[in-house]
Amino acid sequence: MYETRLAKRVELPLIKNYWYCMASEMGELDGIPVPSSQRGLEVIALFEKEFDEGNLVFRFAMDEKDEIIACAGGLMREEYVFPLSEEKSKFGWVIAVYTMPSHRKRGVASRLVEEVCGWLKDQGAERARLWSSSSARGMYEELGFRTMMDMEKTL
Repeated sequence: MYETRLAKRVELPLIKNYWYCMASEMGELDGIPVPSSQRGLEVIALFEKEFDEGNLVFRFAMDEKDEIIACAGGLMREEYVFPLSEEKSKFGWVIAVYTMPSHRKRGVASRLVEEVCGWLKDQGAERARLWSSSSARGMYEELGFRTMMDMEKTL
């Protein structure tokens, strides 16, 4: 059984490494560009800023040796519900969901995402969004996430 806990600010560099692993795997699976080392510095600066402002939380899962084997984050935002809307609403991003390969398919990521969604809801979020690799879509759908209506075209 895995234990979970909140991450501390001093652990943000470790989370940045998990984020990099996640982004790299998404790149391999779905053709998303692998982030540069410069982008890694920008991400850690963003994590620190948002963490200090109370807009960001991360959850860790620990194995029986008390080693971190997975993480997931929640980032609070406000946006217009749809283009030309007059009112903004609070919503959350689920970010940096990553589980070490040897611990996958055991419900760890699902548990962390649910915990992060609970925090987002407690902060007043009305919905949660995320970007998923093709391999993780099924898990997110089981948690109640659905594909949105927006479309994209490369220009």
